[in-house]
Amino acid sequence: MSGEAGALLAAALWAVSVAIFGAQTRRVGAIYVNVVRSLAAALFVLLLLPFSGALGDLRGISASTAVAVIGSGVLALALGDTLYFACLPLLGVSRAVPIASGVYPLLTILIAALWLDEEVTWLILLGTGLIVVGVSLLVGESPLADAGDRSPARPSGADAGRWRRGLLLLIVACVTWALSTNWLKAGIGDLDAIAAGTIRIVVNALVLLLAAGLVRGRPRITGDGIRGAAPIALAGVLGIGIGSLLFIVAVKEAGAGRTAVLVSTQPLFALPIAVLFLREKVTPKVLLGTVLCLLGIWFVV
Repeated sequence: MSGEAGALLAAALWAVSVAIFGAQTRRVGAIYVNVVRSLAAALFVLLLLPFSGALGDLRGISASTAVAVIGSGVLALALGDTLYFACLPLLGVSRAVPIASGVYPLLTILIAALWLDEEVTWLILLGTGLIVVGVSLLVGESPLADAGDRSPARPSGADAGRWRRGLLLLIVACVTWALSTNWLKAGIGDLDAIAAGTIRIVVNALVLLLAAGLVRGRPRITGDGIRGAAPIALAGVLGIGIGSLLFIVAVKEAGAGRTAVLVSTQPLFALPIAVLFLREKVTPKVLLGTVLCLLGIWFVV
């Protein structure tokens, strides 16, 4: 499988998993969702490892490669994804996914150009402009844009505050993902994708378990948590267990910037899911913003 194909398939799997996570986060919280999905993914890759032929790569891994693989995994999966899940109830999947799909690749391309000397062409700059316009439309359609209107039909100040918090969480998540992607590309070397994914996913699960035990107000296992564990675990296997392995293949073969752009096609899959299953409203501005983001992605590729 080529790196580009792996990135697109990862985007599809992530879109499905994000829809499930968005629904469950509203009920049980971001930390619980991330812990359960990470444990399920860790079990999946550990079961896969003996049949993959990647054990030899794990035995011969260098210290610098291990630091890059572990550090980038914790940065993206533990920190970035937890922030992302926390923003979903505040923004909605139909807006959070397109905004992230515009901001994350832009940041990754800029960092890759500065850090990894990846090429930035005029087509990339044109695509960047379209993505920025698309994201601006998506943000302009939010409650924040109407916060100054005090008419009863408009959202209240509390709604605008929720949007601001959600948007801040999403932007910080995009920064951590962009740094993680470039760190992974810079440090992975010739390490097998399954070996790298196993390290990232298992360490991430351990870090999240530790965090869940230490943070104040850690999630308790409630009735909603028990009922939601199965879909969260399934989404974890799809999104992290399979999607992250495909993502690592893409980063190795297609580069950090190109992979970031290709996985940002998630709106193609996420919007229909958000409308059909989560019953979220998609306005003309949201659709136009999404189309501009995807057109910009096409120019970048």
